[in-house]
Amino acid sequence: MRSSWMIALLLCGMVLAEPVNNPSRDWKALRAKNLEMGLSDERVEEAIGVCRSSGLTVVEAEDLFSPVYAAKAEHLPTDCIFLKIEEGLAKGAPWEMVHLAADKRLNCLRRADELITAVRQNRGGQHAHLVSHTCMALESGLSEESLSALFSKPGGFRYGRLIHVVEAGESLKLAGLSSEQTLQIMNECHDRNLTGAEIFRVVDVLKAGLRTGTDFNMLHSTLWAQTDSL
Repeated sequence: MRSSWMIALLLCGMVLAEPVNNPSRDWKALRAKNLEMGLSDERVEEAIGVCRSSGLTVVEAEDLFSPVYAAKAEHLPTDCIFLKIEEGLAKGAPWEMVHLAADKRLNCLRRADELITAVRQNRGGQHAHLVSHTCMALESGLSEESLSALFSKPGGFRYGRLIHVVEAGESLKLAGLSSEQTLQIMNECHDRNLTGAEIFRVVDVLKAGLRTGTDFNMLHSTLWAQTDSL
């Protein structure tokens, strides 16, 4: 079983996290190392507890968490990686499979960061938050071209507004809109300078219509009349 997972790791074609530097000697040291990633004591304790109860060694558990350490070293949001590991452990998936999922998210975060820094090289205070939401949108199937077009819009780069717009895009893509349709709505929300609450209302109107089988063009033709009256 282990050899098959190692083969999968070699064949997956992804850039994986670097090997762990300064390996932990015991569970106490591993716990301290994970706390240095900015994670809560409760989350670290629970994750390590699942690793131990699943029969992992300290070396295996530390290897599992290595994508978190790579994210920290690259100034990417560690919480986003740790969450993927927590989800995998909660499902009882083999740790090698969880590792693959965490590596995949790490690569997605790297690409999200590249898309944003291509437009905004100086990282603002909410940069990590936007990177996380952009990663989630990419994982949901929203195209890189759509997100790049959004980030490149003229009129200034405002993290707060973009975070809400990208979050809306993720939700709409999961609801069944194409990347082109999703970008259209994101652009309109952005251009109208909507607040987070207003953007969420737009999403709710669209999702409610999609659930009833209403065509996107029909929904869009009345969208702003509906939302402006809310």
